[in-house]
Amino acid sequence: MNKIFLLLICCWTFSANAQVQKVNLQASGLTCAMCSKAIYKAVSAISFVDTVLVNIEASTYDIRFDKETTPRFDQIAKAVVDAGFSLANLTVMVNFDKQAVDKNGLFTMDGINYKMMGTPPATLQGSKKLQLVGKQYMLPKDFKKIPVAQLGNVASNTYLVSVK
Repeated sequence: MNKIFLLLICCWTFSANAQVQKVNLQASGLTCAMCSKAIYKAVSAISFVDTVLVNIEASTYDIRFDKETTPRFDQIAKAVVDAGFSLANLTVMVNFDKQAVDKNGLFTMDGINYKMMGTPPATLQGSKKLQLVGKQYMLPKDFKKIPVAQLGNVASNTYLVSVK
């Protein structure tokens, strides 16, 4: 019985090294309050989304998640596009607790792979803002500013991020 309890504590400790706190989404192409409401409804309908707070003037949405689920940023982006709009920016607030990052900038959080642009730190600690990088997460004019060498070779199941 003690061995099972010890094993459960070890598994919990290793899986609790990072936690997504919220996402800040900035949309593009909004012209009125009805546009904002369309995005709100689309994002709120995603199964892992708990709450969505809207700032109509800035066209931003703070999204919080159910604690037992892992957010999928590609699904959030798809919901915005399916509502008829585009993403200008998608920033993720994460609370890290000694999250190891390998020499290639790769790390895994909640079973999802991430690759950091630029020179990655060896360990991530504390609250950090990660900006998702990619055509579906930013405006085309901003994506074109990123040198191709920085984009690197990223697997399709990996999110490319930069630390803000």
